[in-house]
Formats: sequence, C-alpha cells, structure tokens
Amino acid sequence: MRSWAYRPMITLAILASIDASALAQVQMQDSGHTQPAPANETRPNVLIWMMDDVGFAQLSSYGGLVQTPNIDRVAQKGVRFANYRTPPICSASRAAMLTGRNPHSVHMGGHAGATLPHPGYDAKVPAEDGTIAANLRAAGYLTLALGKWDHMPSGEMTQAGPFTRWPTGQGFDKFYGFIAADADNWSPVLIDGTSPISTPRTTDYHLNNDMANQAIKLLSARSVRETAPPVFIYFATGTAHAPHHAPKAWIDRYKGKFDMGWDVARETILKDQIAKGMMPKSAKLAPRPDGMPEWKSLSADQKRLYVKQMEVFAASLSHADEQFGRILDALETRGEFDNTIIAITSDNGASAEGAYHGTHNETLFMNGHYPSAEENMQFIDKWGGPETQPHYSFGWAVAGNTPFRYFKQTTHEGGIRVPLVLSWPKGVAARGEVRHQFAGAADVAPTILDLARVPLATMVNNVAQSPMEGISLRYALDAKDAPNRTKAQYYELYGNKGLWSDGWTIVTSHRLDPWRMNQSGPINEPWELYNVDKDPGQTHDLAAKYPDKVKALSTLFDAQADLYGVGPISNFGDSRAFGAKNFMAEMARRKGLWAYDGAVSNIGFGAMPPLTARPFKMEAEITLLTGNESGPIFAAGGSSGGMAAYLIDGIPAVTFTDLSGQQTAVKAKATLPVGPSRLSVLIDRPAFKPMTPELVTVTISAGDQVLLQEQVTTTLPLQGYGVAETFDLGVDRGSAVSSAYSADQPFSGTLGKVTFQMR
Repeated sequence: MRSWAYRPMITLAILASIDASALAQVQMQDSGHTQPAPANETRPNVLIWMMDDVGFAQLSSYGGLVQTPNIDRVAQKGVRFANYRTPPICSASRAAMLTGRNPHSVHMGGHAGATLPHPGYDAKVPAEDGTIAANLRAAGYLTLALGKWDHMPSGEMTQAGPFTRWPTGQGFDKFYGFIAADADNWSPVLIDGTSPISTPRTTDYHLNNDMANQAIKLLSARSVRETAPPVFIYFATGTAHAPHHAPKAWIDRYKGKFDMGWDVARETILKDQIAKGMMPKSAKLAPRPDGMPEWKSLSADQKRLYVKQMEVFAASLSHADEQFGRILDALETRGEFDNTIIAITSDNGASAEGAYHGTHNETLFMNGHYPSAEENMQFIDKWGGPETQPHYSFGWAVAGNTPFRYFKQTTHEGGIRVPLVLSWPKGVAARGEVRHQFAGAADVAPTILDLARVPLATMVNNVAQSPMEGISLRYALDAKDAPNRTKAQYYELYGNKGLWSDGWTIVTSHRLDPWRMNQSGPINEPWELYNVDKDPGQTHDLAAKYPDKVKALSTLFDAQADLYGVGPISNFGDSRAFGAKNFMAEMARRKGLWAYDGAVSNIGFGAMPPLTARPFKMEAEITLLTGNESGPIFAAGGSSGGMAAYLIDGIPAVTFTDLSGQQTAVKAKATLPVGPSRLSVLIDRPAFKPMTPELVTVTISAGDQVLLQEQVTTTLPLQGYGVAETFDLGVDRGSAVSSAYSADQPFSGTLGKVTFQMR
C-alpha cells in the first residue's frame, strides 16, 4: 500500500456527502482477485497497439473517413467500446494504461516534459506501481516494447541513465524505439534496449515498417524453444502524432478524398456513427471552437492546403494500420491469432496543436510561432515527406473527434474519449459488437491480467506493489447490457478539470488553445454540466438547471483529487516557469559549463546544454591522423532545424539550419594540423532575437590561431530544435543538421574532452 505523506485521507465530511456506490469508485480497486491459470494451460499472447493522437472519429470502424481495415478486422472478432476515456495527454495516459493506476497516482499528472514541483506531476513513476509488462513477465511472458516511450523525466533521457524508468526497467525484456514524445519517421533517433543504434538507411525506410519487422522477428525467434513462451508486444507507433509522415503512394490514395472539407466530414461521420450504434440518435455536433472557420468561407488556396494536410494524416494512419496488419498476419500464420488478446486504443483525442493553419514543422509551435497559410503553402508539395515535420489544422482535429467538443489537452469529450477495440477470439465470445459501459485507461491492464489469469504480482524488482486502481472489463466483454461497475472518474490537466459519473460530466473550460504554452492566470472557471449519454457533443450546458447535481459531482471530483494526488492545479505556463527556474539553478550550479569526456550521443532535449538560449564557446580536444578527417564534432537537432560543428577533410565548419530547413554554413580556410589540437567555436549573438532573423558571429580557432570569423544571418529558436532529435558528440543521430556529412557517420578522428561554456 502507498505511504506517501502528501496524499491526505478523505475527510468524514466529504464521505458523508457521497453515496456508497460512488465512494466505491473513489477508493482504490484491488485487481488481485484473479485466479492463476492451471500449469498446463497455454496462456494467450497479448498485443496492444497504442496509437498516438488518434481521435474517436478517425477509424473506419468508428465511423471515420480514414480506412483502417486491420483495426476493423480486430473489431469484427471482438468489441468496440464507445464510452472509453483516457487522460488528455500522452505521458499521463500511457503511464495510466501501462500501470493500471490513475495518472496522478503514478506522478504523471501532466506531460513528462512539462513537470511541476508537486508529487503528482514530477514524472517519476514510483517503483511500487509496476507495469502490466512486469506482471506478465513474472508469469513467464516474453515482453517487447516498440516505438514511443516518453513518460519519464527528461533529465533521464541520456546514456548516463538511470535506466529504471526506461522500458527495460519497467518490465520489458526488449525495447526498440525512441525515447521522446515523437519521432521523425524517415530518420528516427533509435534505441535498442538502452543503446543508441544507427537508423537503417534503405530507400523505402519508414519507422512503422521497421517496428512491425521487429515484432514479427520476435514472434519467429520463439521457435528455437520447443514450447514457445507467450509474448506481450506493446506496439506504440509515433503515428498519428506529428510529424505526419507517409509514403507517397499512400498519400496519393487519398487524393481528393477530403475535398468536402471538415464541416461536411463531421456531418457524414456522425450519421455513420449513429448507424453503427456508436452514438445515440439524439447526438448533435459540438459547435465549432472559436477561430475555426466554416469550410465554405475559405479561399481556394486555404482549401487546397488543408485538404493536403488531411490527406497526409489519413495516409500516415492507414499506412500504420497496414504495418499492424502484418503483425496480425504473422500471428495467423503461426496459428496464434485466436489465442491473442488484442487491444487497440489511442492516448488522447485528436490534436489541435497545429493551430489555425497547421504547420510545416511542429517545432515552430513549441517556440510560439504559428505559420500562416501562406507560409505553409511553400511546403504543400513536400507535405508528409522528409523535408517537413507537419501537423494539420485544428479544424481536422475537431472533425476527428466528431461529435465531441474540443480536442487533446482538454477535459471535454474531444480530449478524453477515444477508441478502444478489444478482442480475444478464443476467450471472448462477442463478435463485432459495441459496448457502452464506461471504460478507462487504468482499466486496460487489470482487464488483460484478468483475461490471461495472471495475478497481480506482490513484488516487482524487490519492491512491494500497490493495488491497481482500474478494474477488469471482463464483465462488459461477457454481457452487452451489464450495468456499469465504474461510477465516477476524474480528469485534470493544466487547469482543465472534469469528472464523468453515470452518464453525466462536469467540466471546466480553462485552456482551450493547446498550442499556446505560456498560459497563466487564475484557474477559477465555473463547472459546466452535460448529460453525455444523450448529448455526447456537450452542446447543452445544464449547470444552471441542475445546481445540486453540479455540487454533488464537484464534491466527488474533490474527493478523487484528494485521494489520487491531484493538485495544486496549475497552468501550463507554470511548468515553463518551473523549468526556467530549474534552468537558472542549473546554470548557476555548473557556472555555465557543460563538459563531456568524448563522443556520446542521444542526449535528450531536456538534458542538453542550452545552445539556442545563450551565446557560447565550444572547445574540443581533437586528434587527426591524416589531416583529412571528417564528421560531426557536435550536432543539436536535425535537417528540419539544428546547429552543428564538424570537419570536412580536416577543415572545420559550422552550419545553422532554421526551422524551415534553410542551411547557413561557414567554413574555415585552413585545415587543422595533424596530431592533437584544440578546436574552439565561439557563437556570439550581439542582439538576442529568437525566432527572428538575427546576426550571429562565428569564430573558429585552432589553439590560439583564429581560422575564421564571420557574421551570418540566421533564425534560432528559443526552446530548441524539438524533441524528435537529440544532442550528439562525435556523430549526428536521426537526420543530419548539415548536408555536408551523413547522419550516423561517426567523426573519423579522435574526439577527446568537449566543453560548452555558456556566456
């Protein structure tokens, strides 16, 4: 059991105000009742596809316009939940789903890259909250995590560890993927286990293909044992989080498919959802959010741009579905499909982080720049290819969440209500059915453990385990009309609050523009009240009509918040202020100096020196054997935004690549001497103007000899070059900052100590 001092007990006054059935949902659920399987029983495999930023209305089996035949294939063999909800952001939902506990309970109340100085928000998943993988491994499963892993402190995303919160420290035997919020699907920064590896450089490479290959390889590798062990595969695609990347052939398949625009798309989707039994006949479309124009009001160029954005998004999701289908095919070929528990879901609703016009480079919004349609039009013919890191306009996110209100990062239905498909042909009789019982992210792990007859481990890594807080959904799988066993569930993210209870929701509208990352101010918005069983679009606020209902549900929210460690409730801007405070403390502690003993790679955004936030001087000890050595000395970022110092045939050079992919390079006139030398690069910024063209003075020296001093004009971001790329010494992982060298090509000389002195 937990023993955290910060988590207060529920007061008697609160207990007295809550009925007994609701109180049962405030208290922790113990899923340890599962009876173990007999020794001679073949346990089912487990396959979870955790999609990223996929809304309720974006899958074809949920009425969506994106064709996902392999998800449909699983749905036809099982059930689709129409009332499944998740925390409204990736880190929180993934931590909740994998641990079977509420996000604040496992310290993941927000995004792991935007922490706050409170236990429920520090991104440090406690050891007492072991994952479904740890429990399955204890029962003899071979466990593999593929793709995205970002629910851990950003300061731990380095080769120095600690690795306890990496996948291999969280119950997975093997990991192949990326330690970040997203990835460049053409040139991802890859990790195998805990070790950096080069990206395969085939002409048709795409990360989703690679991940499917890894899954299929593991399934086949088990044949070396006479009796193959059951396997748990966690397939966590970067798709459909930005950047939306898809092969051209898939993009071409969707040409013209979204010419009708987002308004007609919403109407079409809702009609199909009602026909499929996903939505009640009373459902109405949520109103368009502020700033979302009617499609018919757009110019021809705007329509062309936004249509292309949606074509690329659809292509990326359909392509991911194709790769997932290859895993299903491998299971069928081995005769294991029917004895595989399959869960398919999304970590939150469709994302509006592309703002009004979408963006050709997602890192722009992280730096407070929202490209105009005209700016984006320059990239329309490259949209979805390796030259872009794109995200669609928020109008398509609204359509992707039909009929719900708002989108990812809000606690309205559009942020939290997403697909969940569950099947197990051998163990669950339902075929192609819809379930309307409430289901939550923390219920997935207890459900799978229950179906697989794996009791909750009492100890994981020699640490006593807390109970899981979710419940098994077996009852809903077995009986279509079974009454809800969950009575209430809270949600909270950066000032947005919500609670579902018996078909009603209370919710607040605090931060409704999730692309804005500096929001501050009082969090005092009134509760809204909706009957989402009848009005899933949350079109009629009933708070004024039923004040007693609001009071009862708000009391229940307070009780759950008290128990599960919610609060103090803060703004997203507070996390940035906290990060800035920590940065200044780190600068003072280090006296502005970052030092490395030699070549090292895959240093995450949150652990690298602040090269775009300060002028700096780099010094590197270098030894050349021939004088013709080449390769990176350091590289931060990649081809869609970055900074690098490198040698070309012994000549030092520096390249700045802005967030539009434009490279500005300077190169010395002389080579470094053969043998040891000290290379220094001074980056001076006389007028500090992030995100606007500014003069930058570059001075390159060998020892005391100045080889180059040149002033260039470039645009540098304040918040860095994004999360998909890393900071590397002696190599450039992912995509290359400069076209003068190749990604993953190590520096061919010897790199000794490297220092960065901030000025």
